[in-house]
Amino acid sequence: MLNNVLLKTLKDKRKTFAWWSLGVTLLVFWYNIMFTTIEGVDVSAINQMMESQFIQGLIGGAYDLTSPEGWLSAELLPLLGPLIFIVFAVSFATSTLTVEEEKGTLNLLLTNPISRLSVYTQKFFALTVGLFSLGLVFWVGNIIGTTSADMGLSFFSLAEVTFSLVLLGLLFGAFSLALGGLTGKDGLSKGIASAVGIISYLLNSMSEIVESLEPFQPVSVFHYYGGGEVLLNGIDFGDVGILLAGTVVLFAVGMYGFQRRDIGT
Repeated sequence: MLNNVLLKTLKDKRKTFAWWSLGVTLLVFWYNIMFTTIEGVDVSAINQMMESQFIQGLIGGAYDLTSPEGWLSAELLPLLGPLIFIVFAVSFATSTLTVEEEKGTLNLLLTNPISRLSVYTQKFFALTVGLFSLGLVFWVGNIIGTTSADMGLSFFSLAEVTFSLVLLGLLFGAFSLALGGLTGKDGLSKGIASAVGIISYLLNSMSEIVESLEPFQPVSVFHYYGGGEVLLNGIDFGDVGILLAGTVVLFAVGMYGFQRRDIGT
């Protein structure tokens, strides 16, 4: 079992993942069911407010709250969805590498006949499996919720936006893992990853409002996530390619640092 780091990591995370799955399912179901509360309610004033540049910057566009697509695009997908996957990815990545190093269990693992390349790769794949599993939970939860609320959304469209969320989480997870591989510091890895996430979100949002920031919008990873636009118009494979390329680069950087660093110092 010590040589099969992937299975060991997933086994260690099964209880944590069960709680995450329950929480995510209840959360997305609640947001979907809340759509039924606006039936017959005049939301024209709110929709008009959506036209303001400030609100569009915060939620990524002007959406009609009376439509199922608009409701999810404005309520679940701009910030809460990304927050779920980013927090899960960062906490998963740091707990499987930097936390183990600080506890001394990583040193024990590396005394076995297993290479650092294999350890790091298997931990990355465990992160990937965890994120795709959470994505499956998110997708199924939305299917149950939207069906219960009679929203009539395409299951494929929900799968596309879920895939975008998984890729966003995977990029941040790879970033956290890379920081852990380079530094071995748990607090530093979490802090930097969190700061980058906040700055990236604000840069993407504020660039819609502040004209001078618009040229810097492509620097934000949230620019390639898409959110409500994916639900409305389908996935952009160019954006997918950028998120995947960033993940591969971060994986390589983290691997380089992990292989060359003196573990435990």
